[in-house]
Amino acid sequence: MEILDYSAVMERVRAGRYHLLIGNGFSIGCDPIFTYRSLYSAAVDAGLSARAQAVFERLGTNNFEGVMRLLDDSHWVATVYGLVSGDNSEMLGDLEVVKKTLVEAVAGSHLEHTGLVPDGKKAAARRFLAPYHNVFTTNYDLLLYWVVMSEPDGPPYEDGFRADPDDPDTPYLIFSERLGDSKGLFYLHGALHLYLAGGELRKHSWIRTGRRLTELIRGGLAERQYPLFVAEGSSEKKLEQINTSGYLSYCLGKLGRVQNRVVVYGHGLGLSDRHVAYAIAENTDLREVFVGLFGDPGSPQNQETRAAVEAMVNRRGKITARSRRKWPLEVRFFDSATTDVWGEAGAT
Repeated sequence: MEILDYSAVMERVRAGRYHLLIGNGFSIGCDPIFTYRSLYSAAVDAGLSARAQAVFERLGTNNFEGVMRLLDDSHWVATVYGLVSGDNSEMLGDLEVVKKTLVEAVAGSHLEHTGLVPDGKKAAARRFLAPYHNVFTTNYDLLLYWVVMSEPDGPPYEDGFRADPDDPDTPYLIFSERLGDSKGLFYLHGALHLYLAGGELRKHSWIRTGRRLTELIRGGLAERQYPLFVAEGSSEKKLEQINTSGYLSYCLGKLGRVQNRVVVYGHGLGLSDRHVAYAIAENTDLREVFVGLFGDPGSPQNQETRAAVEAMVNRRGKITARSRRKWPLEVRFFDSATTDVWGEAGAT
């Protein structure tokens, strides 16, 4: 099996437009603090009741947004029907445990502000991102956003969030437009700074408030503004959540429509993200995909990635077998360590 250097990938993809898909390897490469522990396990350790654990098992053990909303709504229904009175109920108690756990995870498992990422690292990451037309990410941390916003000439990527035309002075932005042909940034699984309120998807904004995003996120949680993110354990559950969100469906659909080539970095394409892998495989406008492998190509993690790639190729093969106008999917591997995403200058 041929393993390319990243420089060889860049030589191959210079012609035409190409796109990038990143996973948690991108964030971990910057700082090991982005290796998140299980939020669900932390909630259990914090005193989550057996009943609330059953709710998680029902909705998915990492579906924090869904569980918090269900507990909140269930308490309201129980109050209306006279099953509980006031704010003293086991459901609200468990809701507070879940919220507290998520707040602690944001504060304890995330860098507090963009200034903690050295300028050299952000500059190197900007150079890495610069050639790509669209950037897709399954990460829900703030790191990619910080990198994009650090561009001296202004962010090179659009994300579709704008001021509310009906109330332009709000401290938040709303998702209001699709990006068309503009260079785009797409959060396939949501992000910590995105939340639903008032029937619309909003984005916390430090520019409009002068407050750090981590502070806004914690404040939002206190006011029941739950982050939009998909952290399910199975691809099927993730896809269910994605299909309930117009924004998330749009992002995944965009991956299924881009043309030419996709480079995959820091993402294993494993079974839990099969919906992402299949979006690529079923996009017959994509002829070539480059997938990064980190470390020994024979490691269990890389074997899982290679198996996922084989499944993608086979899935495309079934499509092309039904139509001579469809192209087979060509996949090549490259050594992720040769990308130097965060740069030697920012490593100190």
